[in-house]
Amino acid sequence: MNNEIVNERFLQENGDEEKSLLGQVLLIPLKTTLEIRSIDRVTDVYITCVPIKKASSTLNLIRSTVPNDGGYDLQHLRRFAKHKDVPERVRNSAFAATSLDNTSGHILLILAVTSIISQDVLIEALSQVLDSVSLMTTQVPLLAPTSQEQASRWTSRYWPTVYKKSNPFGPHPSIVSRAEDEIRGDARKWMDLATEAAHQAKTTGNGEEVGVSIIERKDGVARPIAVAGDARWLNWPRDSLGNVTAHAAMRAIAMVANALNEVNKDDDREILHLDGDSDIFEEKPVLQVEKENLEKAPSADGYLCHGLEIYCTHEPCVMCSMAIVHSRFAKVVFQHRMPFSGGLCADGHLGHGLFWRKELNWTMLAWQYSCSNAMETATQDLSQEKTSVTHSDEASSTLNA
Repeated sequence: MNNEIVNERFLQENGDEEKSLLGQVLLIPLKTTLEIRSIDRVTDVYITCVPIKKASSTLNLIRSTVPNDGGYDLQHLRRFAKHKDVPERVRNSAFAATSLDNTSGHILLILAVTSIISQDVLIEALSQVLDSVSLMTTQVPLLAPTSQEQASRWTSRYWPTVYKKSNPFGPHPSIVSRAEDEIRGDARKWMDLATEAAHQAKTTGNGEEVGVSIIERKDGVARPIAVAGDARWLNWPRDSLGNVTAHAAMRAIAMVANALNEVNKDDDREILHLDGDSDIFEEKPVLQVEKENLEKAPSADGYLCHGLEIYCTHEPCVMCSMAIVHSRFAKVVFQHRMPFSGGLCADGHLGHGLFWRKELNWTMLAWQYSCSNAMETATQDLSQEKTSVTHSDEASSTLNA
């Protein structure tokens, strides 16, 4: 997905009033796997038309007939809806099923999910409070919406839906918003630093044009502590997939680990040292930008990259994504999607969404970065992933970030 598509999606989700932001940095929060899977999942429900005066007694009857809605959570739906507030398809169906000349004094009510109770049982129960019972079926969203835009879309398509400013399938919107406000001011600076590392990696022949920067942010002040370019071809034969342990993200994390080892070398904690030649990881800075931005470890007591931010020119591959998760970064930002090899996006070809998987030991916040100036940088969008590097398990050529 290139920057123009990102911008288009941003406008679709936020409205034309956001067009003025296109000259600024855009941070597009990633969707989680559960958010992607929840999109437009629907179920069939029975609805009926009831006199407004009998609305309360009818709902009480339904609650006693179908306790707890049979295990279905319908709290994101308006239980009652005026005829004018439902989609035309539902409104026409309601008119056709009833003998009312007009709907004044009447309201539509969701009764129950069709799979948990039969029409005959419902009609028999409703006959206790209603003189005439007409049942209709319609589709409604099965799960709660994760944004106001999604709730509005479902309201126009299915049934009046409520967004409760929560996200049952990912990070709470307020947490994402606060974090976004915190990093937006200097996100361009740190992405430019990663881009410079990518440029140097490419021009030196060490690797592909991929770079990352790792940032520590304390008390509102941010500083780089490691920068790395891809080094898959450094001391490695070209007639291969390249040195996968020398991807930019892996190298930057290794630099932080080395700095932690230096901090801890004089205390009593055991430091892991690899047997044999560990140069395969290419964790030592070789590029000028890497040497200029290597700083001491942020905390001798921290868990590797706990609380740090990582900015990547390209979506990290599955291996690097898992390394980022296990290193316990707080935030990850990337510019170019890698749909056939990336591990962060839930809506890509692989669909792993590794930044927020509850079954893993860590979750973090993640955004795709876009800005108008970024379109003109030397690093090109590799969403088509055209490269000579070929995965053994993929038919198409891909580049691992």
